[in-house]
Amino acid sequence: MNDLTITPSKQNPDLRFCASTGELTIAGQSLPENATLLYGSVLEWIEEYAKNPAPKTILIFKMRYYNTASSKMFFNIIKRMNLLSKSGANVEIHWYYQQDDEDMLDQGEYFRDLVDLPFKFFSLEY
Repeated sequence: MNDLTITPSKQNPDLRFCASTGELTIAGQSLPENATLLYGSVLEWIEEYAKNPAPKTILIFKMRYYNTASSKMFFNIIKRMNLLSKSGANVEIHWYYQQDDEDMLDQGEYFRDLVDLPFKFFSLEY
């Protein structure tokens, strides 16, 4: 299976999904004009990945900012990870936030409360 890489831009985050290591990273900011179009390919990749996942899958969020449409797509991605976990896969979510950004921490905690996945939170200093 091929890895998925989407180069960051002013609107799109840096996406690096590595099938062999199970490290799936979304970083930067996400303000796409069409979040469904951007994240549709991500959801398709996850569907294919779920057929033969790595021994451990870590979904990493290192977001500075994202809009409401992106938030909905992130939740769809997290729900897919939850399904993967329920099928027996080892899945974790790593949620990074800037030390002074309580809104980003709150959003991660909100997502955590909606699924049955282990979340680890990491505070970053800038």
